[in-house]
Amino acid sequence: MSYDDVEAELRRHPKVRECVVTTIHTGSRNTLVAYVVTSGQTDPAEIRAFLSSSGLRSNRIPQAVIPVDSLPRTGSGEVDRAGLPLPVRPGQAVGGKRPLSDFGGGAPGVVMLVLAVVVAVVAFLMTDVFWPGSTDLSVVPQPWAGLFTGLYVAECLSFGLGIGFLFAGRGRLTRLGRPPWLTALAHLSVVWLLIAWWPQDNLYRLTAKTDWGRQAALVYGFNVTLMIAAAVLVAFAVRENRAGRPADR
Repeated sequence: MSYDDVEAELRRHPKVRECVVTTIHTGSRNTLVAYVVTSGQTDPAEIRAFLSSSGLRSNRIPQAVIPVDSLPRTGSGEVDRAGLPLPVRPGQAVGGKRPLSDFGGGAPGVVMLVLAVVVAVVAFLMTDVFWPGSTDLSVVPQPWAGLFTGLYVAECLSFGLGIGFLFAGRGRLTRLGRPPWLTALAHLSVVWLLIAWWPQDNLYRLTAKTDWGRQAALVYGFNVTLMIAAAVLVAFAVRENRAGRPADR
């Protein structure tokens, strides 16, 4: 359904620079939401009041007005509606915050899981190709050999999840409403935290304890970057979203 008339009225507001009006599925019903880029601080309730006095029918008045820093765009410059941040449920803007839809599930989640399993199997089969002897357990007694095998499987699954999240996870983070630059960093950080374990552990197992140059390269190439990735995710978690609300706690 088109909401050109509602968007035209929104643009008449003196502080609204850009806007898009869309519906969001919320369980058993659809909710009409307006995303607005404003000049300076603007009260969403005041914008709704402005629309109410414009002559629009009541069913054309958005139930929520969400101020954002900018509207996400596709490569062709069109508004990326799938990348719009999720607001809280109407009437729950203060306390008891709940997103309008779940973070997981849906077709992208299924694609990510299938891709993760496929990549994990390939990684497990290719480990000895890239790092010959790194998973050799021929001299390790049970139950330790079984425990180490489980670790190798977990590393491959983590690598597979990282690859899956690389291709299917960005949109989910975008919808949480953080600034685009922080969303991009958080996306790459999650990917790195997941994929790093497979190459890292195999390289460590093949590096002599006294090979200080290679040990230092591993520490700075993996350990330090993993710490940075974790710090980025902390910043992403506590950063206020583009609607001016802090992250849910």
